[in-house]
Amino acid sequence: MEKYIGILQAIWVHEHGAMIYLSLLERGEKSIAELTKITSLYRVEIYRQLPFLIEAGLVLEIPRGKRKAYIAASPLKIQGMYSEQQQEVATHVDQLVKQYSHADKKPTVIYQEWKKALMYVFSDIVNSLEDWDVFYRISSEKDVNLANTYLPKNYREIRDRKQLERYVIMSESGATKKKPRLERELVTIPAELDDFEDNVSLTIYWDKIAYIDFSTETSIIIEHKVLVDFHKKMFRIMYMSLRK
Repeated sequence: MEKYIGILQAIWVHEHGAMIYLSLLERGEKSIAELTKITSLYRVEIYRQLPFLIEAGLVLEIPRGKRKAYIAASPLKIQGMYSEQQQEVATHVDQLVKQYSHADKKPTVIYQEWKKALMYVFSDIVNSLEDWDVFYRISSEKDVNLANTYLPKNYREIRDRKQLERYVIMSESGATKKKPRLERELVTIPAELDDFEDNVSLTIYWDKIAYIDFSTETSIIIEHKVLVDFHKKMFRIMYMSLRK
C-alpha cells in the first residue's frame, strides 16, 4: 500500500486520506466505524479527510438508511487529477518564463532533431500562448496529412480550448486538404507563382519564431522579441498582398 500512498501524495492527497481511499478501493463499501477499524485512524481524522476525498471525486458517499457509507471511485480518477496538475504546473512555468525571459536581450536559439523535436515545437506553440492569442504560420509541406502526424495528441484540444486564432499562408494544393475553420484565416500562394512545396514551415508566436524542416525532421526555435516583430511585419505584408 505504501507505494500507492506516494502516488496519491503526488496529487496533494494527505497520507491519511490516501490510506482511506486505498482501504475502500481494496475492501469495498465501508462505514465510518469500519474505516476506523481497518485503517487504525481516529474517527475524528476520518471525518477530517473524507470531505476532501469526496470533493476531489476520489470517494463517493452513499446513504444507507439513517447512516452513510463510502466507496472508492475508479483509479482512473487519479490519472485525471495527475494530468490536470501537470497542466497547471506547465502553465505556471510558462508564466515564469514569460515574466523573466526579457532579462537578456540576446536571442535564445534551440535546435532539435527527430520526430519528438517537431512535436515539441507544436506543443510549445499552444502552451506558450494565452487564451485568444494569435499565431502566424507559413506552411510549405509536401504532404499535409504526414505533417499532421507530428502534432501531439493534445495539440488540437489545447488550441481549441484556448480558442487560438491563426493566420496561415500555404500552397493552393495544401489548402484544399484543410477544412474551413472560423478561427483560421488562410491565403494561398498561386500555383503559377510557385508550387510552394519546400516541406518547411515557419510559425510566429508569442516572442518566438519556429522553423521546421519536415524532410530532415529538424527544428529551430528563436526567442527574441525584436526578430519576432520584424517577422510579423513581413508576414502581414505578404499576407495582405496575397489577399488582394
